[in-house]
Amino acid sequence: MATPSERRSEYLYPRVRRAVESTPAATTRTRMRILAALAIVPALTALVVVIASEAVYGRPAAGLGIDVASAAAVLMTLALLAGLALASTLFALSQGPGGLGIASTWLVSIVALVVPVYAALTVLQPLHSGAADVGLMGVTISPWGVRCIFIATVVSGSVLAIFAVALRRAVAVASGLRGGALGAAAGAWGGLAVFAFCPSGETQHLLVGHVLPIALFTLLGGVVLSRALRP
Repeated sequence: MATPSERRSEYLYPRVRRAVESTPAATTRTRMRILAALAIVPALTALVVVIASEAVYGRPAAGLGIDVASAAAVLMTLALLAGLALASTLFALSQGPGGLGIASTWLVSIVALVVPVYAALTVLQPLHSGAADVGLMGVTISPWGVRCIFIATVVSGSVLAIFAVALRRAVAVASGLRGGALGAAAGAWGGLAVFAFCPSGETQHLLVGHVLPIALFTLLGGVVLSRALRP
């Protein structure tokens, strides 16, 4: 008489085999998709910043030049935010030595740290004096960061979709956690975009328009990408 374990095996093995047989083989190697994502994402982010900034302020990357208290501090923060976005992306996309991705502790660190690190760099000590918020350039800046939320959503949503394609059916374990890390990385690119675009120094604007979208995309990645990433 078959044991319960043997009966479960007889039931599960045919299902696993059918699932493997019904899953089409990837037409492009995962590593190549990851490399393509790493090339596309920075270019896409820069393109959105240039287009949006020219349309609203009549100059590219207005957040880096309008009403800044210190040009050196702005460039240093830009470099740190770019490093945050790139590092979180590299870790979140990493396949690891065995193809199963990096350890869960690293993924948890990305999910937990991207938002507070971004906020610490941009909100605790704003780099703009606030004159732009009262129409310095003839443009009214919303205290709720409406434009910035839109730009962050365009960039982060596009980047998250690119990440989903890059790792589609390639995450065998911890797919929900990996999705959250990818969402945080996508949010970091959106945060980088609005930092370069926006000259606002108002705390409410920065929290709602710049920081909140990163938190929302971190959550969205964990919820939405899980099924797309699993083999």
